[in-house]
Amino acid sequence: MNGTAKPPASRSADLILHNARIVTWDAERPYADLVAIQGDRIMATGSRDELARFQGPGTRLIDCAGGGVLPGINDAHCHPLALAVALLSVDCAPGTVGDIAGIGAAIRQRAVQTREGEWIRAAHYDEYHLREGRPPTARELDQAAPRHPVILMHRTAGHCVLNSLALKRAGITRDTPDPPGGTIHHDPLSGEPSGLIIGRNAQVDAALPPIGGDELARGMALATAEFLAHGITSLQDTGWNNGLRHWRQWRRLIESGVAACRVSMLMGIDALDELRDAGLSMGAGDNHLRIGGIKLALDESTGCAAPPQEDVNRLALRAAQAGFAVGLHISDVPMLEGALAAIQYVERHLPETRGRFRLEHCTLCPPALLLKARASHAIVVAQPSFLRYMGQPYLEQAVSGEEGWFLPLGSLRRWGVPTALSSDAPLVPCNPWVGIETAVSRRTDSGQVLGSREGVTLLEALEMYTRGGAQASFEADRKGRISAGMLADLIVLDRDPVAMEPGEIAQLRVVSCLIGGRVVRG
Repeated sequence: MNGTAKPPASRSADLILHNARIVTWDAERPYADLVAIQGDRIMATGSRDELARFQGPGTRLIDCAGGGVLPGINDAHCHPLALAVALLSVDCAPGTVGDIAGIGAAIRQRAVQTREGEWIRAAHYDEYHLREGRPPTARELDQAAPRHPVILMHRTAGHCVLNSLALKRAGITRDTPDPPGGTIHHDPLSGEPSGLIIGRNAQVDAALPPIGGDELARGMALATAEFLAHGITSLQDTGWNNGLRHWRQWRRLIESGVAACRVSMLMGIDALDELRDAGLSMGAGDNHLRIGGIKLALDESTGCAAPPQEDVNRLALRAAQAGFAVGLHISDVPMLEGALAAIQYVERHLPETRGRFRLEHCTLCPPALLLKARASHAIVVAQPSFLRYMGQPYLEQAVSGEEGWFLPLGSLRRWGVPTALSSDAPLVPCNPWVGIETAVSRRTDSGQVLGSREGVTLLEALEMYTRGGAQASFEADRKGRISAGMLADLIVLDRDPVAMEPGEIAQLRVVSCLIGGRVVRG
């Protein structure tokens, strides 16, 4: 203050967080000691000796005890409705069960609590982490719940295992043909379905009863508690089949108070017509629920692993012509090449769409494509926890020298490719601190380091999970920074992240969360 006192603010703050290391991501003031809030917006940031300037008789003070304050975590790619359902399911994740007998025991316990004939949903198994190294069979699930149809979802949601009653309910027999882009696995000796269903299957989808509104609300309450416990204040629902029905589900959940986090939805490409008919366009909604773009995922929606380039180009152009930002689903290197080609195609027809694209996952990115990625002006939406939970199988199969292709966050940063971090929950846990630690350490769950040069610093990872998320949802004008006029979505940590060593990230604890200036946890 150079010895000169600043005049008091024209209005006092409703709330002041002080005695903190506040990381603002504001170029004019990257760090502060306090943040003053009026209503649902940030009023100002300041130094410790400016507290009296913003304080009035009705101001509430929160002493952060020297901890850190960040913008709320923004999970830029996740499936919260699916997570809500998964949290109601039998948990068969690695770390919870270690073998097929453990899966059976968990399902058997749920069967005791479930009315005979009703479906049992189980989730998150991964044969790579099972002692047997394979999925269970229908007969093995029968032993756990012979009088209930059972569906056991893989952690990737890309395939599932049904028991015999579930196969019967779905009408799947030894003579049922494989669906487009999928496989019904058969026992090599008997020829009967083994229970393993790979890829999407319309018969399975039709057989499963829909989740009721009350049940979904119960699952969302569990999911919201988990999000807030980890400091997540904004979510980006990126379901490829999101449509008007999902928009209305979210509206009900938010209005009922069950869903506290802000939500930006990527809608499915097939929803374009119904969105138009409902008068919903890019950015429709409000600060709690809005449309953030269209997701184009032909491999997921059609089951074709290599969709024709002309189809990708045509649909990306259609979404862009309707005024939407476009997220392109990328599961391998050829799909990344196709996505970059589609962006070029759209920009030739609509130059004004530059910077309105997202590259979802971009899990594998060879060095030869980094320049093209930068030239696309797209934002990469990556999931560093993939490296933690799936990096080891990749490492075992990768060609020497290609270890750094897996989520090359360091190279993306060096090449100036904008990047947001996310979880893709429930594919992996939504915990962002696991992702942040992994982005820094590049360490798999077995302890091996995969492409150490592709690590980023702790502050870089934090920025990608906060400011990067706001950029990915095209809301950087209101989220992702702590500066005057921005939404007061903040998290308080129990320690100063700037002073931490990378190995201490896992010990960080979220003390409280604020959304719109209101303490929603802590």
